[in-house]
Amino acid sequence: MMNSPKYSPEYHVDRLIAELRAKFVHHEAFEDLQVQFERHLRKRRAALSLGQEMEARCLAILGASGSGKTTAADRLLRDHPDIKQPREGEDVAEVVRLQVPSPTTLKIVGSTMLAALGYPLVRDQSANVIWDKVREFLQLRQTLFVHLDEAQHLYTNKGTSARNDVGNTLKILMNNKTWPVGLVLSGTPDLAAMIESDVQLLRRSDIIRLKPVTWTSHGDEFGDLFIGFVQKAGLTSKDGLGQPDFLERLFHAGGNEFGTTLEIILCGIEEALYSDDTILNRAHYAEAIRRRAGCIPAFNPFIADDFLAIDVRRLGEL
Repeated sequence: MMNSPKYSPEYHVDRLIAELRAKFVHHEAFEDLQVQFERHLRKRRAALSLGQEMEARCLAILGASGSGKTTAADRLLRDHPDIKQPREGEDVAEVVRLQVPSPTTLKIVGSTMLAALGYPLVRDQSANVIWDKVREFLQLRQTLFVHLDEAQHLYTNKGTSARNDVGNTLKILMNNKTWPVGLVLSGTPDLAAMIESDVQLLRRSDIIRLKPVTWTSHGDEFGDLFIGFVQKAGLTSKDGLGQPDFLERLFHAGGNEFGTTLEIILCGIEEALYSDDTILNRAHYAEAIRRRAGCIPAFNPFIADDFLAIDVRRLGEL
């Protein structure tokens, strides 16, 4: 009888890698995000307890692709112990989270938000009507915060009129007299242009930027992270893994972005586990990059001598 997939070696590798990927790595920007959000939440709860109307604020998380901004926002909001999540059969949904598609319009985002609130449209409506309904149902469900991921799509490649409409719509959510709602916006640095283009929106916003990671700024931290992941995977390492030369290659391969660099650490470990190896080496990382980008050795950051000359953003094109 063929072995059940659940008990195959590959299943156990996949489960171990999933457990490692589920491990959230705290970092300075996340700590700042957490502090700011807790302040927003406490102020809103205090105002509600006193029956006061209070203008809500926007918390913006900016970072390049692969920086970990979405993971940070999800960790903050999805796992928060003091926020009621949207659940079937429950009226209160204190946070609503959705990803802004590209391309998009205010009408599309409003319709998506209504569906997330549990009130999908039954017929086509204008953007103004949709957003009136959004504000109505945010109050009915006692929503305190709305998280829009990839929020830059609301602004980029839009004309002046459409951009003004976006800013006004977001401000109305925050200063609604009957039920103001706080915003958590995560996106690329293009999102900063949206916020900074509107003086009132900028005044109501707290901005947290996820900066690039380098050997100079994060070498010790990632060295410890690397060792921890290797140990959790039940592996040992050689070829100077965890040492400066390897870590510099790792940061460069990850485009100096926090989330991507962590992902590459795990990809190398995955290659070793699938190969049934107990010793992790640089060849596992070279193979992981080859699989991800399909690049030749001369353009592989874990093989090439002059690896800093490689434009890792174009690896998939080489």
